Amino acid sequence: MTVEFSVDRELETWSETLLRLPAGVLAALRAGRAAEAVRLLVAAGKRDENWLTDLVFHARHPALRGRAIRPGEQALAQEWTAIRTGIVHPVLAAPPPSPAPPTPPTPVVRSVADWKRRALAAAGIDPAKWDPDAGFTFNKSVVERVYAYYMGLFNQNENLLWAGMAKLAGGEVYRALAVTQTTMEAAAMTADQVPTADIIIAYASMVQVRLLFGQRAIFDDLAWQHQAFVEAGLPALEALAVPLDAWRDIASRDPGLVRRGNKALLRREQEVVLAPFYAAIRDIRDFDRIPERMSAEARSPVPGGKPFREVVPGGDLTVFADRWKWIEADMLPAYERLTPGRRRQLVNTPLADLAARRLPPG
Repeated sequence: MTVEFSVDRELETWSETLLRLPAGVLAALRAGRAAEAVRLLVAAGKRDENWLTDLVFHARHPALRGRAIRPGEQALAQEWTAIRTGIVHPVLAAPPPSPAPPTPPTPVVRSVADWKRRALAAAGIDPAKWDPDAGFTFNKSVVERVYAYYMGLFNQNENLLWAGMAKLAGGEVYRALAVTQTTMEAAAMTADQVPTADIIIAYASMVQVRLLFGQRAIFDDLAWQHQAFVEAGLPALEALAVPLDAWRDIASRDPGLVRRGNKALLRREQEVVLAPFYAAIRDIRDFDRIPERMSAEARSPVPGGKPFREVVPGGDLTVFADRWKWIEADMLPAYERLTPGRRRQLVNTPLADLAARRLPPG
């Protein structure tokens, strides 16, 4: 039977003491590693200086079988003192070892496809029922869920400035979709009397469908990245093909870097994701009347922001360079100047109110 080792008892007999020693201590003593043996005992709570010295001393002199040093055994007495001074005392005087750093959590590893599924589920969207070709009326509830999702992202983490701005911009997109729908319905009612009604319906439908495809493309490109970030942080994105510099800036929580990271996401949205859909609008054979009207009617979704044509006189909203000039020179600075409370208030304004340009006072 193994007897529990205790420092409360003296070295009654050397054989009993050996039985009580932990295996690691016994191995160190037998190998002549006295300091290691003392460190192990001290780490386990054994701090009696004389007892520790006796242990090392008798490990070196097993023939003594644990007996006390007798008068006249001055060499042994000197050795005992040297052990206490040179081995035991330094170990006892040393600071305790620092605790091992906590093991970082294992990053959540998911594929892009899995994160996209999770983003759709978080938004409450059934992808089988998201069909831009079917028009605004069919997709209305999905459109609303998209912007509610962006609002939710911002409410979870207000450093996700892109998501908050996407909700505000959603009001203008929703307004444009509603206008195209009203235009089609009004033209349909006068189709018997107005020869160009079919053309008006066709043009409005083409613009509407392209806007709907653009909205879906933005969600497909950026929603899953945000979902991964809010669920699992930067490590979840580091192994995937994403604009990591932008997300590292956002993860830093430094206000200047956070703004820079979100601006990079916004530029990606406008320059990469939306470019083909604006080009498709520009390619409609209407003698550029649609881009002209869109440019003339474009208003900033941010309170205090200027209309597109006021910032870019003669510009074309469907051209990235003109659109980005408006965003970078006026819209984005106006958004960044909002106080946190005002930004929160605007982002949480109902989509229908944003579309009607009914902003809360503040």
